Amino acid sequence: MYNLERQEQIMAILEKDKSASVKNLASKLYVSLPTIRRDLTELEEQGKVQRTHGGVVLRKISDAEIPLMFREDQNNLSKKAIAEKAAKYINDGDVIFMDASSTVSYLIPYLERFNDIIVITNSPKISMKLGERKIKNYCTGGLLLMHSIAFVGNQTEQFVSGINADLFFFSSRGYTEGGTITDSSEQEAAVKKAMLKNAARSYYLCDSSKRDKKYAFNICSVKDVCEIIDEK
Repeated sequence: MYNLERQEQIMAILEKDKSASVKNLASKLYVSLPTIRRDLTELEEQGKVQRTHGGVVLRKISDAEIPLMFREDQNNLSKKAIAEKAAKYINDGDVIFMDASSTVSYLIPYLERFNDIIVITNSPKISMKLGERKIKNYCTGGLLLMHSIAFVGNQTEQFVSGINADLFFFSSRGYTEGGTITDSSEQEAAVKKAMLKNAARSYYLCDSSKRDKKYAFNICSVKDVCEIIDEK
């Protein structure tokens, strides 16, 4: 089991139980106590947990910091409906930007029906899932944000700027009707802006929980996208 996968499982346990002992975690994950202690040290450095004597507790985090693994399971029926709608805009041979959002990741199963498409994403997780389905894709590289499992930064933006895409599918933390699409992460917002600039058509995927939500960093106006795709 990889470190990241094991740490995701630790976070899943803590999300449910709020706290756990090192011994209990080691038993559940079938690894040694030193291995669990190393994982907990890394998670504490990321600000996700707080170590205690012999154990660990889940640190209270803001909505903006919710790890991708938890966001993937939120409103999943809505996200599936949104992805099915979004797939109707794809044609054989398209070059597609996909951001690292959990909503956009639900598009992956629908891509297998198309021929000769190429996907560019800043999500290593999406890239691996596409590869498993033998869908040609490029992953940007860059600085990895652990809580969202997304590459960001100058290298990511430079990679994106060298590609012309037919479509861009993206999501964010929120938007306002007739206003702006916003995000809580300045770095992720910058990558989305770069993809938006180099895409012929852009589609914003969002479930109803994001409507009328405004966050610190602007991505674009709702007028800059071809359509807002929701579950309705």
